Amino acid sequence: MITIIAICLVAPFEFGLQPLAEDSKYREEGFTKYTEVIAPNGKAIPIIAQKGVRDIAVARARNLLKFFLIDVPESKYGSDKSGVANAMANNHAMLMMPEGKHREGQEPDIEAQPLFESETPVDGSNWYIKNNWEHRDAAFEEIFHLVHDAGIGTYMRGALPAYQRELKAEAIKSLKDGRWGIAVDPHVRDWIRELAMEDSLAQEYIASVIDSYYGLWATFEESPGGMWGIYIAKTRKEIKQKDPKGYELLEAFLPPMMVGYEALIDPNFNGTFSMQFDEELSYTHKSQYYVDATLTGAKDSNLLGNDAENTLKGNKGNNIINGGMGNDTVILQGKQDEYEIAQNGESMVVKDTIINRDGTDTLISIESIQFQP
Repeated sequence: MITIIAICLVAPFEFGLQPLAEDSKYREEGFTKYTEVIAPNGKAIPIIAQKGVRDIAVARARNLLKFFLIDVPESKYGSDKSGVANAMANNHAMLMMPEGKHREGQEPDIEAQPLFESETPVDGSNWYIKNNWEHRDAAFEEIFHLVHDAGIGTYMRGALPAYQRELKAEAIKSLKDGRWGIAVDPHVRDWIRELAMEDSLAQEYIASVIDSYYGLWATFEESPGGMWGIYIAKTRKEIKQKDPKGYELLEAFLPPMMVGYEALIDPNFNGTFSMQFDEELSYTHKSQYYVDATLTGAKDSNLLGNDAENTLKGNKGNNIINGGMGNDTVILQGKQDEYEIAQNGESMVVKDTIINRDGTDTLISIESIQFQP
């Protein structure tokens, strides 16, 4: 039986970007739009982007930042992240998203953490589905660098100095026992020396753990391990076996499932976007950890949830939304009386009577529907 819930939604299918003010100093560097995350102290943590960066990619970066800042109950350092978020805002933390590829020394002259367009594949895009290593996903790494430096605290005063001390100590130990900083090519040793001089070992070590923990390197076949082979573990299972202290330090701050991250599925995606691990679908090494997903655009594409309590949203097309196991919810944009609802065997068909909004959705293994009040 499906429970019907009325809830107020604010712009559920808009990416929430705004144009930069015409007199913004960042326009001189080609930045035209922004979004933000508001810290508990009311101050903004901005994300700015150049014109050619897709809006959905900017929204993805914002959603990842929000994920890193979500509280993780009963964790050692992440149970209350308000101090981390407030420190980021007070330290004027900002993410910038330039167009194109990263070229060392050619970043825009702005005091901000860079995340280049070619380094942030949108969920469901061709880069994402095919695990394109020419466009490998650096968003987790770069955005966490920002959280780490300005929130946890490295060269800036942060909220978790004890966590930083643990991370730094473990980074040094991991170099000595060969868990991280593995010299897969001659340049790695120079890079490690540079990191040591910059006092950045902790940031790069935990970023390597994060990327493997959330499945980003599971399909990399050119060498063992993650982060091009620099880190000893390729998957979450391998981290637990080969770097248990790294595993412990990650879960001291971040959750196993990506609670609070809304995966915005590329509008060009065709077929069924799966959040269940399937060896035949290599991208599910990543998507198996998602909890919330939204189809964008107007294609007749579908969603398949996992064992978590998923929150799922269709697009303007006709969608099949299967929640899988767990207590799952589908969110619709209109009021209940604007839909025609019919039972069809074990599924429910929900047809939007308003054109160009929710289309007709077939719901399977969905426990709740949320409408606008």
